[in-house]
Amino acid sequence: MAKPNINPELKKGDRIKLISMGDETSLSFGDGGTVKSKVNVFGIPQYGVDWDNGSSLQLLSDTDHWMFEDDYDEKFSKKINENIHSDILSNSESFTEFNMRFLYYYLKKVRESSVVNMFESQPLLYLGSDRIAHEFKYKDVKNEEEFNEVLEMADDAQSEMIQGVMKVLEKEGKEPDLSNINRYLKRYSKDILMNYIYIMS
Repeated sequence: MAKPNINPELKKGDRIKLISMGDETSLSFGDGGTVKSKVNVFGIPQYGVDWDNGSSLQLLSDTDHWMFEDDYDEKFSKKINENIHSDILSNSESFTEFNMRFLYYYLKKVRESSVVNMFESQPLLYLGSDRIAHEFKYKDVKNEEEFNEVLEMADDAQSEMIQGVMKVLEKEGKEPDLSNINRYLKRYSKDILMNYIYIMS
């Protein structure tokens, strides 16, 4: 099965399906909508969308992920949610500054722990063990052994993400201030997660 085109350029009237959108909770994987407008903000395309659930949230091309509705396949969506393969590889030039082998292995452990749907696991790449343990303190964790492995690796994952982001900022000539670091952590953690999901599908 061919991999769908992720984040294609959009025009007014295009029908799309959402893959992921930041920390927003009003929209989720598979939600559909119709593109109504496009603007460029500092060179970054942003799309106005009439979402089928009534939301009017915009798509941001530097952080969000989508595909054309015609490319969306229920069998495919089920597969990437429930049957992600465990092979470890990285062939994306976008992530040359990151230790992708370790980060993919860490995401494999997150999947095995079943603590979250993989599409919701982005923050686990950079939160660190203390914060993750706190977040799940009162939640029902069924696979405790696997979850403990995640906690043992979480600080290393956080460190790898920060180191990768620092290298990217240096490469782009941008200041490694807290604002840029946090913004890039969210951006690249989402990109790394999506790359993992589609490569392993």
